[in-house]
Amino acid sequence: MEQLAFKILKSKYFICPVIIISLVIACVLVYFASIKEKVIFSNAECYECNYYTDEPNGGNSQVLEHAVSDSVLKFKFQLKDKFHSPYVGLSITPLKKKFINAEKYNQISISILGQNIDRIGISLFTPPLNSGENSYQDETLYHSYLNITSQQKLYNLPVLQFQHPEWWEDLHHISETSKNKPDLDKILHLNIGSAFSPDIDKEKTLEIHSIAFTRNNQKLFLTIGFIYFGFVFLNFGILCLIASRKNKSSEIIVSYKSLEITEEFSGEEKCIEYINSNYNISTLTLKNISEETAIAQRRITKIIYDRFNCNFKTYLNRIRINESKRLLTQSSLNIGEIAYKVGFNSQSHFNRVFKSEIQISPSEYRESHKF
Repeated sequence: MEQLAFKILKSKYFICPVIIISLVIACVLVYFASIKEKVIFSNAECYECNYYTDEPNGGNSQVLEHAVSDSVLKFKFQLKDKFHSPYVGLSITPLKKKFINAEKYNQISISILGQNIDRIGISLFTPPLNSGENSYQDETLYHSYLNITSQQKLYNLPVLQFQHPEWWEDLHHISETSKNKPDLDKILHLNIGSAFSPDIDKEKTLEIHSIAFTRNNQKLFLTIGFIYFGFVFLNFGILCLIASRKNKSSEIIVSYKSLEITEEFSGEEKCIEYINSNYNISTLTLKNISEETAIAQRRITKIIYDRFNCNFKTYLNRIRINESKRLLTQSSLNIGEIAYKVGFNSQSHFNRVFKSEIQISPSEYRESHKF
């Protein structure tokens, strides 16, 4: 068994497919690993930051202080209760291009801390949905929440968490079947703001140290790894199966003329020995066997059925097909020669019987057992 496994591991049928899939997977891994993060802040040359409050909705929340440097984006604010759901935030918009193209990425990485605020909302705005009934929309909103602490920390927020808020769907009469995942190649702007907070009038501070679209390849690489090793083991297993079947094809269990007959037959079962020794006679019939063994044809039929659970013709064909399988894999005889050698009087008849027994043609069987 070890010798067979070693032979398979060295064969071109194992090595070539493994090399090909290894190269393909290596290219995929290199491509995804080489994707650099898309920095949003700090990147003053490409993006601008603007603050907003709930004033357009009749609120009176205020931005008390704000500052932008190369290392931090900081603003202090107060939420007021004039509007039923007060909010303050900042919007980051591209300067040089119409859209932020983040289609290669699957998460937003943000380094942030908060004072007197432990939850923020992050929103992505894309062009209007294509649906005719919603064509009046100026933008499409996708939103998610992030719990933060008073200590600076880097958070990775999967893009798949962003969905339409329920209030926005109700406002714009968006059905549940409408697209609820953002078009990352067409982000108009990104907003970061306060989420619902019970602490009205209390000064709150947000400090943002970095924002970037990034890619987490862990699941992808694990999936590719499983696929790779699964392919290797599957390829090895298939080759082992082919090799074992090839070996078994030369070890036919039924004893007949081309092999040494080791099974002892006595009494009435001498008819089985006679069939095994004369299967290659194309004119072999129950009558011939009965005359040669002095056993009644009906008795021969019963002996075959009791022992092999089939009739005389089926048993004879199985012996002939077994021998033809051996000759197909171990000899250079053509199919016609093999057909006549095992007792068929025509190649077409042989082909029909072979395919009926094995489900493939003799030529396909020979081709599949080349190794």
